[in-house]
Amino acid sequence: MNESARVLLERRRQEQSVKSMYYNRYLLIRYVIAAIFFTNLYWLICMIMVRSSLYVIPLLLMMILTISMAEQVKIYSAPTNDARYTKYVFVVLLWTDVLLAVMTCFAVPFDQLYPFLLNENKSRGLVLAILFIQICLTLLSLNRLRQIKNNEDKHYCRIQQYEKTLQRKRGSF
Repeated sequence: MNESARVLLERRRQEQSVKSMYYNRYLLIRYVIAAIFFTNLYWLICMIMVRSSLYVIPLLLMMILTISMAEQVKIYSAPTNDARYTKYVFVVLLWTDVLLAVMTCFAVPFDQLYPFLLNENKSRGLVLAILFIQICLTLLSLNRLRQIKNNEDKHYCRIQQYEKTLQRKRGSF
């Protein structure tokens, strides 16, 4: 391998590394999306198994989550710090989880929303715990999205340091 090919290969590797670093700023967001998606998938399967007509709730939530998944895929090829659709998805999830928590406690009969569980305080507590965890993860994700948009996240500082190092190396050639 001659020197110019080696330099070109090294430059491409560095560019790919920077691209991956920008993409990894959203790593927590992608994990939260996956966790919530599979929680809703489990709820959907249970609702279908008991033939509940309210299976559309988890199905709609999963469809909304796919919007965010698509945006995350797009971010890899076109890095950005403004994941607008992902933010909207998390706002919808937050309001939905709060509404479901209120409905679990007060409004709708528990048997309609969760017909696969016994209508007992333990079951209500389990559902409320899951919803509370989802609300916390959603709030954490919204905060992370705000940090990324404003370039206040730790990953951005590391990327800036790495890019400065690369510029110094290129300047020394």
